Amino acid sequence: MTIYAPHPQSIMPTDAPRRKICIVCSTPLVIHFFLQAHIRVLAQHYDVTVMTNPANDTQTPPLDLPVKKKVIGIRRQITLLSDLKALLQIVRLLRNDNFDLVWGVGPKGGLLGMLAALLCRTPVRLFIFQGEVWASRKGIWRELIKSMDKITAHSATHLLAVSHSEREFLIQEKVVRPASIGVLGEGSIGGVDLQYYQPSPQRKAMIRAELGIPASATVALFLGRLHPDKGILDLLSAFVQARKECPNLWLLIVGPDEGNFVQVIPQMLGESMACCRMVGFTTEPRDYFAAADFLCLPSYREGFPVSILEAGACGIPAIGSDIYGVKDAIRDQQTGLIFPPHDIHALSRLLVRLYQSPSLCRALGEAAAQRVGEEFEQKTVIDRYINFISDCLKDTPQSL
Repeated sequence: MTIYAPHPQSIMPTDAPRRKICIVCSTPLVIHFFLQAHIRVLAQHYDVTVMTNPANDTQTPPLDLPVKKKVIGIRRQITLLSDLKALLQIVRLLRNDNFDLVWGVGPKGGLLGMLAALLCRTPVRLFIFQGEVWASRKGIWRELIKSMDKITAHSATHLLAVSHSEREFLIQEKVVRPASIGVLGEGSIGGVDLQYYQPSPQRKAMIRAELGIPASATVALFLGRLHPDKGILDLLSAFVQARKECPNLWLLIVGPDEGNFVQVIPQMLGESMACCRMVGFTTEPRDYFAAADFLCLPSYREGFPVSILEAGACGIPAIGSDIYGVKDAIRDQQTGLIFPPHDIHALSRLLVRLYQSPSLCRALGEAAAQRVGEEFEQKTVIDRYINFISDCLKDTPQSL
């Protein structure tokens, strides 16, 4: 496994012809959350095109990036006829522009992007595993979606995983060969902007006042997509249990609703809904990290959850499920706490533990902030990806 470090010099000579890069992704949501900084740096050196389908995500603002944008008919769900049409559309667009590198993002963007690039003989075909949909599935659907990841991996020329435990998982599941996939540094897709994510007592007081949360409350934060795979239902049940011992425990839920949870949450919480606040998609996540005492991510699948790093940079620890990816982001008992996935009782006990021990919560948060500052500063992490892409293109003849 090769670990790439940032190059001290510029990634390419300023007078060199600009190479062409295409990024294929089913939804702009993923790009908005994870890849904006990468794309802004790449656009300084390459001609970048982003192919996506805004219709798959109407809750986020349009992408404001210095790139060409192509709307493609790709859907997030598996629909054979529309997937074939999208594949042919991507092939046509790739042939028109003759790209040097195609980067497939996400399960569907990766599959169709890598297949289309293979058919077009694009010299560099990059796919980065960021959490596997099938990891939390069972039966035939697990095998079907897993086989799609195998096709994606075999169609790519370059593979990365965003965490070491994810890499080991993919090897163990025989999706990839050990020699074919690497991890950059300590992992993560983009690290953390330490200038943006910082502790802020002033912001904490302001946001709590806006949301009507008492200054004395202990606030557990869920920040991410409201989707069953994120373990949000387990968190709701655990919160109700924990409040029997923790009357001043509050729950703050922030993120786009992907499963009609706006109706489900009040039904599940009952009387505890009085101590819950819901916020939809936000462009200012640091406000809600500041308002919280700790983050809770009871997810069933993750590549490397950036929210845990962002929380750490803001000085708050995380409770997370014991799955690949999360295990890389949290050092159990040092920067946060780990519990078995699906174990509602264990999750409830950890909520109670941090509620009853503010000194432990502070100590874990301080250790998390130190680790993020030492290992996951955004520029360092992104430089690794930019230099990796530069290395992929360095010895490849330029497409004409």
